[in-house]
Amino acid sequence: MRYLKVLALVVLFFLSMVFFIQNTPELSKEVTLSIELFSYKFMSQPLPYYLLILIAFAAGSVLCLLYFMADKIRLSGQLRTCRTRMANLEQEVNSLRNLPLDEGNYPSAEESEEKTSE
Repeated sequence: MRYLKVLALVVLFFLSMVFFIQNTPELSKEVTLSIELFSYKFMSQPLPYYLLILIAFAAGSVLCLLYFMADKIRLSGQLRTCRTRMANLEQEVNSLRNLPLDEGNYPSAEESEEKTSE
């Protein structure tokens, strides 16, 4: 399975390089980003398209990393809680297993046979 993942990654890298090589003139064109809020206007310096694509990819990667880290932290806390509960339940089972049996509380085999024969 690991080899298939590596192969898929290599194919993805190859295809992205072919895309960038074949579209170099279009991706080198510059674009100016601007935003206007109320009376405030912001305009960026001219940026090539490929830089915007790389920035978007990096931002998406960081957001995915943060999401998966938060999920891992949540799941590790849940696992810790379950392990603690399991240890407590195992301790309870062991303590109940080691209790001496009271003969008065349980019917003997002879008494249970008498009740079933009646």
